[in-house]
Amino acid sequence: MITEPPREPLSKSLPNIVTIFGICVGLTAVKMALQGNVNLALYLLIFAMILDVIDGGLARALQSESKIGAELDTLADFFNFGIATPLIIYFTIFANSSISSFGWISVMVFAVCCALRLARFNVNQNEEEAIGQKLKTNDFIGVPAPALACLGLSPLFLVMMGIDVSEHYTIATMIFLVICGALAVGTFPTISLKDANFPTSMNLPIILTILAILVCLIVFPWETLLIGNVVYLLTLPVFVFIRRSASKLEK
Repeated sequence: MITEPPREPLSKSLPNIVTIFGICVGLTAVKMALQGNVNLALYLLIFAMILDVIDGGLARALQSESKIGAELDTLADFFNFGIATPLIIYFTIFANSSISSFGWISVMVFAVCCALRLARFNVNQNEEEAIGQKLKTNDFIGVPAPALACLGLSPLFLVMMGIDVSEHYTIATMIFLVICGALAVGTFPTISLKDANFPTSMNLPIILTILAILVCLIVFPWETLLIGNVVYLLTLPVFVFIRRSASKLEK
């Protein structure tokens, strides 16, 4: 007797479809950058970051989390944030520089650190599944891949604001990319908003804040993203201090 394979509604595949679409968006971003349309390439990369948040939320909401979805998500993250992002940075800032070889080394360091960070994340996830519970808190360890990409794009945000980074700040950009890579493979805790809970009294202020940020992104996209990166970097040591202080109190 032939048994039919189990069937699942199409909605269960929606997160994976979004993830694959994100890969297509990242690939198109590289194409746009090679054609000289850096502005559109940046918009596409930001869109890929948004899709990365959406696919994970969809998987949890639809209860369609799977091993293939997790692996596909990791591959998409590495392509969009560990390959497409440094390639666009290189071709925009370093390709025509007199020290382009050193620029290539810096983007390779950035890419390798992104790969190591994602590999570590997968290992931690597998360990959690093996013991059937969360190992620690919901915090990230090191800067996550989307945040790493957004930080790494800061020099391009300056380019979009009219600052000639490729002419005057190539060395500073190289150093900055290496620092970003180091933050990704760091072992310190960084904030995660996946399971964040807020009091109901905070709903209105949070909604208004999100709306204000969205308006700023529409009107002043590059300035807003750059300020967001600065704020994120400044909060990293603060969050580490809070977490370490809390762990000492627990002991």
